Amino acid sequence: MASSSERASDSVHVDQEKQSVSSNSQPIVEELVNISPEVSVERSRTAILTVIGAFLVYFAQFGVLNSAGVLQSQYANNQLKGISSSQISWIGTFQLFLYFFAGSFVGPLFDAFGPTMLLVIGTFMMVFGHMMVSLCKVYYQFFLAQGVVIGTGGALVFYPALSASAQWYDTNRGAMLGVTTGGTAIGAVVYPIALNKMIVAIGFPWAIRTIGFIVLGMLTPAIFMIKARYPRQKFTGIRNVLDFGGLKEKPYLISLVGAFVLTLGLFNPLFFSETFAIVRGYSPNISLYAVSILNAGAFFGRLLPGIFADRFGTVNVMAIFCTMAGVVFFCWLAVDSPAGFVVWVFCYGIASGTYITLLPNCIAQFTPDMSKYGARAGLFFGIVGFAALAGPPIAGAILDDNHGQPVHFDRMIFFSGALTLAGTAFFWVARFITHPRLLAKY
Repeated sequence: MASSSERASDSVHVDQEKQSVSSNSQPIVEELVNISPEVSVERSRTAILTVIGAFLVYFAQFGVLNSAGVLQSQYANNQLKGISSSQISWIGTFQLFLYFFAGSFVGPLFDAFGPTMLLVIGTFMMVFGHMMVSLCKVYYQFFLAQGVVIGTGGALVFYPALSASAQWYDTNRGAMLGVTTGGTAIGAVVYPIALNKMIVAIGFPWAIRTIGFIVLGMLTPAIFMIKARYPRQKFTGIRNVLDFGGLKEKPYLISLVGAFVLTLGLFNPLFFSETFAIVRGYSPNISLYAVSILNAGAFFGRLLPGIFADRFGTVNVMAIFCTMAGVVFFCWLAVDSPAGFVVWVFCYGIASGTYITLLPNCIAQFTPDMSKYGARAGLFFGIVGFAALAGPPIAGAILDDNHGQPVHFDRMIFFSGALTLAGTAFFWVARFITHPRLLAKY
């Protein structure tokens, strides 16, 4: 059995049972932090710094990710004018796909090697990717720089932040995730507005470079703040990369199916709400800020449900808000004015923002051994990544007419709304097969 590191700043004994991986293994220990019995683990300096670091990572990663709608519109009207909405959307959706899919590998790598190395590599890739996007001229260059390089870098910084912060909190995990993913919503509001303003003021190339420098400023301190709570596990190849144990557990499996179906539809407004405003002839202020308005609503949708989850249960709150998202999605059909559009976008942000916040917490509930959380979450997100990859391009193909013009919004809304509600139904099933009592906390 491996002993804990004595070099951490918070000097105390960690529960012997949580230190051991198995009686026959010798895990690599480097970033285990010891907490004294008189100091709560969740209030320790290392835990708090880890959460602050995760906030910075979420601010940068999701600010960039949620700027996809701005870039979609920018490319369609300038750099890639004449290419269909569906084809352009592959750039942003491949970035989103890697955010999910790379978890299959990044999560277990976190378990084996800790967060620091992954954060350093991911930070470099995100900054380098932005510099390359500023130089791109043709479609494949944008796809490689934004979709592949920035997408991979985003996954490399996100999963260590997610896994490390989840390890430090047990009783208040929902509130903690609500705070860290508050960085998601703030970044998602700030980045699209800043990008739009800078494109007008200094041009597209320097606007993208400036975003890259902002990302560097956010992620550099996070590298030093984020620490793992548990010992590293010895890397054992494919068995450590792909943890299929959860597929034998009904709640995990049913929720995985639900997340896959739901993801096919839920993110489509992120890509096409700005296009909707432009096609309808709304003022430039509304069209340019559509994504930011959506993410302003998502701030409340990510912060408040995380707190509610500790009191009423993660799956309960997830299912309720995702049901609301499906209903609000269909309300898009009734939007016929700029004011109505602003209200709809904001309300959809509130309802849909919960998904990003509580999905990691749901996975944690289905993971009895939190030292394996990275591998379990990685498999989950890796499978869901294929839905993130397919959803917006399918929606874009439904949206476009035979000439590549985005006109069939009603068809896209029906497609996306139906999938959102269908996916949510699986979460309700997972909840009731585990706890049939209506008012049970789960």
